[in-house]
Amino acid sequence: MQPLIWDRPQTAPGKSHLSTLRKLRAQRRLDRITTPSARKNAVVRDTHTYLTTKVDPIMSGAITYMLIEQPEKGKIIDVLLNYFTQLAAGITLTPTSKSTPTKTRSMDRLYMAKAMSPVFTKLMNMVLALRPENVEQYIIGCLNDMKLSGDYDIVEEVLNVEAVPTAPEVVEGEPVVTEETAATETVGSTEGDDVAMPAKMTILTLGLSLSGKTTMLKAIQGDPNPTPKPTVGFVPHALQLGSSVVTFYDLGGGDSIRDIWPNYYAETHGLIYVLDSSSDDMTFKDACSVFLESVSSPALAGKPCLLILNKKDLPSYRDTEEVLETLTLPPSCTICELTLHPQKTPSKSLDPEIDVNLSSLFNRIASDFSTISERVDNDVKEQLKKEEDEKKAKDKRVMKKSLNKAYSLNGFTPIDIFTPSDGYEFLAQEVGFMKAEELVEEGREVAELCGFQKIAMMLAAGMKEPVSKKKKRYEWSEIKEYIQECKAECERGKVDEEAFKDVEEGGVGGGGFDWGAV
Repeated sequence: MQPLIWDRPQTAPGKSHLSTLRKLRAQRRLDRITTPSARKNAVVRDTHTYLTTKVDPIMSGAITYMLIEQPEKGKIIDVLLNYFTQLAAGITLTPTSKSTPTKTRSMDRLYMAKAMSPVFTKLMNMVLALRPENVEQYIIGCLNDMKLSGDYDIVEEVLNVEAVPTAPEVVEGEPVVTEETAATETVGSTEGDDVAMPAKMTILTLGLSLSGKTTMLKAIQGDPNPTPKPTVGFVPHALQLGSSVVTFYDLGGGDSIRDIWPNYYAETHGLIYVLDSSSDDMTFKDACSVFLESVSSPALAGKPCLLILNKKDLPSYRDTEEVLETLTLPPSCTICELTLHPQKTPSKSLDPEIDVNLSSLFNRIASDFSTISERVDNDVKEQLKKEEDEKKAKDKRVMKKSLNKAYSLNGFTPIDIFTPSDGYEFLAQEVGFMKAEELVEEGREVAELCGFQKIAMMLAAGMKEPVSKKKKRYEWSEIKEYIQECKAECERGKVDEEAFKDVEEGGVGGGGFDWGAV
């Protein structure tokens, strides 16, 4: 084979030649920076299509709704969660706090910039990171993660702005009384009571679908003829109790939604369980079974409880004596017979026994509030730790499955594998760099350890640059050690069955990667 002969000048270039070479090199560098590659063009095109077809129609409605409602401080996550939960159920909430503005006012722009922009920016980053097919359900998961983990930092920091208009929280098209707007509303007046009410109480309201939970909450807010739709997911209601604020957690009672009930047990001070005492035998037995299962759970057992036998006006109603033949109440629970719908009572108004029994429940909570509050704090910490451990285990399963795909281990087929150059560039962009050249050597080693597999590198980037400021930021050396450990387990043939269902659309890390200690 003949050696290659390079066409080089035999003499050193002159000054004019050097100047020309420098200009050409500078132009080539500029072209590389300003001219996107075909892969980048494809990414931009795909992202634009995804945004315009999947995300924009959903987010634009949510932004308009929130701009008009302008929920009070600390309620933004709850209101957004309610909006997207209803949207996922096919219900589009319409603003009720005020009519749609004909033009944007300065106070609206201020509220949007300081309160809403950080929240929607975070949600958009999460959505674009994984591009789930079902955007509504994925956002619900993200918001639940933020709520359960107490990740309110982006909201609380920006809402310390005076003169920003607020509006009551919207629940299924009806305004809910809030701490600021409910100064004249009282439930269970404390006049003559010796028990001092705490500043805040949280009451969990449970029961099967159509038992009357939301009807009761709307009735005690002053609605003379409540006609609520079935609750989908979780809806908070705030009421004024003298100088105290009571927040009721209204949870849907459908078969599929009852799985989320335990997520709210730890943070509540008391329980109201509404039972349709006029229902058919099968539904009645199911309601009794669900009640006993709930009150016996570790996070609820022993907390003050009120069991309401609703629909006393119907002929098929079972009274207390008949119900107690089926149920054995725990010592912490009291029972009462009521008609919760105002129009079903003889007087066509709110049953006065509602006020009496709620007052009794509030007083029982207040009389032992320090003990209950301490228990709530401990239970919440324990629940958060459990959720954190579960998320770590899930994230590790996802990483192991991705490495199995990268290295064709344990019967997996390689999927989403980049070339080395594209892999370096992908990981660099995931951690905030513009070009692959900015990625340090250890970062390149991480990309190589990931086998240049897309999900594995996304997980590694989530450890290096987590979405939330509250999450730990890991060094490249720690990430390398973690990936090596996961790969070693894969090579030993250690595969969790759960791994096969962890990597789905929108199912990686719940919208944020929280790895805990390596």
